[in-house]
Amino acid sequence: MMPFHFDHAVIFVPDLNKAIKKFCDLGFVVTQGGEHEYTCNALIIFDDRTFIEILALKTSWSRPLLKIAAKIGLINHLANNKPDVSWRLMRWITKKYGAIDWCIRVENMQAALDCFKSTKLTMLDTMNYQRRRPDGEIAQWLLGSAKDLDLPFLIQDKTLIDIRIPLGSHTQHPNGALGIKKIIIAPTDPVRTANAFNNFLIAAQSASYPTPQSIVIGATTVCMEHQPNARGKFSLELSYSGNDRKHLDTNKTCGANIWLTPNI
Repeated sequence: MMPFHFDHAVIFVPDLNKAIKKFCDLGFVVTQGGEHEYTCNALIIFDDRTFIEILALKTSWSRPLLKIAAKIGLINHLANNKPDVSWRLMRWITKKYGAIDWCIRVENMQAALDCFKSTKLTMLDTMNYQRRRPDGEIAQWLLGSAKDLDLPFLIQDKTLIDIRIPLGSHTQHPNGALGIKKIIIAPTDPVRTANAFNNFLIAAQSASYPTPQSIVIGATTVCMEHQPNARGKFSLELSYSGNDRKHLDTNKTCGANIWLTPNI
C-alpha cells in the first residue's frame, strides 16, 4: 500500500498583505510562508498538517508584465509547451482570484505517478521546488501531476515536513477552525474524474470506493460535483469547535467559498 494524505488547497489573491489581514479578520492565524521566483505566500495551518495556501504575485517590476502576459493568453501558450509540472502551475496566475488548485502529499512520488499511469493519463515530468521562510529556513519538495487539471497535483517533501508545514501556537485559530473536513471540487466531467481517481486508489491501496465521487483521504473527504455556478475550482468545509454552520464572507476570502462546520 502507498500512503498519501490531503495536503493543501490554494487560493490566489491580488495582494498578499491585504489578504492576510482579511483572513485574520475572519479569525484565522496566518503564517508568513515565503517566496518563490515570481510568487509569495502565506499559510493557514491546522494541527493535522492540512493547510490553506494564500498565494500572490510578488510586488516587483515583473508583476505588471506577468499580469499582461496572463491576460492576453501568453502564459497559457507558454505553459502548453512545457513537458513538466509547470504546464499546470503556470496557469495559476491566469485564473480568476479565488480557489485555484489542491494537492495531495505522497511519500514516494514515482510510485504515486506509476499508480496514475494505470489510469491511462499522460504524466508530466516532476520538478524540484523550494521556498525560503522569513527565518531563513529553506523548505524543499518535489511536485508531480497528471496532465489533467481536474485531478490534484502531488507533493513529496525533500526536507523535513516541519520546515514546510511548521506546527505551533499558530494552528490555534480564534474562530475555532480545526482542519479541512471536506473539499468539494467541480470538475468538468465528475464521473470521468471520479473514475480516474478511483483507479488511482485501486493501484495505490488495492481499495476502491463504491461511490467514487466521495473519497476519504485521512480526515478530509473529497467530493466531486458538477457545480454550474461554482466560484473557483473548489469549495471548502473546515471543521471547527462551534455549534452552527457558518459561511465565511467571500469578500474576505477573495471569492472562495469556505464554511465552518461543527466538528461532530
